[in-house]
Amino acid sequence: MLIDPYEDNWLASLNEWSSGLEEQRQLYLLIDGVFIPGLYRKVEKVLSPGALRLLFESLPSCSDRTRDVSPFLMRFDVHAMGLPKLLAECSGWPMVSAIETDETLDELSQRLAAWCVVYSDGQRFNFRFPDTRRLPGIFSALHEEQRAQLIGPAHRWAYIDREGRWRDLAVPKLNAPAIQSPPELDDKQFGQMVSDSEPDSMLERIAYLQNFRGEKPSGLHAAVTQALRVAETQRLEPDLLFKWCRTVVADGDAGALDEGSMLRKMAEWKQSAVIA
Repeated sequence: MLIDPYEDNWLASLNEWSSGLEEQRQLYLLIDGVFIPGLYRKVEKVLSPGALRLLFESLPSCSDRTRDVSPFLMRFDVHAMGLPKLLAECSGWPMVSAIETDETLDELSQRLAAWCVVYSDGQRFNFRFPDTRRLPGIFSALHEEQRAQLIGPAHRWAYIDREGRWRDLAVPKLNAPAIQSPPELDDKQFGQMVSDSEPDSMLERIAYLQNFRGEKPSGLHAAVTQALRVAETQRLEPDLLFKWCRTVVADGDAGALDEGSMLRKMAEWKQSAVIA
């Protein structure tokens, strides 16, 4: 798992949301298929015909392998038999968002598909906004007009956060037409998004060397985020930075430490035999 298990009432909350929709509004789920390859094939079988779209379908040379890991958009149907069981497989993975909008399935899928690839400094990148670990940081880094182009006339966009709870994005009031070509990110935006992913990258490295069994992913992320923030002020070398983060992760209470306490912890760590 990369995030905490979903809260027990997460699907009930979604059902309640769906039942309270105003006329003309639709509720869609955006699911990042990379975490459970081929899930869309199972979901498609329990939905009514034409109720699902693959965002990678429009990419050049899209293959079955590409489709299996594609983000997909589906019209949420509270009455679809078998859907709750399939959605339960997503628990623990950062892969579920819900969007309430006036747009049709085709309109929203085309809008979102245009953001699957972005450019920065002349280079092409897969834009990981369907990954709910990345979504808040991405949304924060985008300019207001870009947010409006991504979300369009949506009234609400919620996602499952690191603690397995529904959390809302601050939907802009400014509506904008869907873009027709991949967007360009400036250096500041790209750097902000890279920084946002650093704690997860560090945890992935540490996971190769130690077992996180029994630890909540949200707590591990909070601990490493705080450790990296403090380490930045100390300008640690890369090797020492890795050792420092491993030490912090080994302390189950590290995620709850404030910056001052973490600085004192680092001072003690520097004096230990690990550095000597």
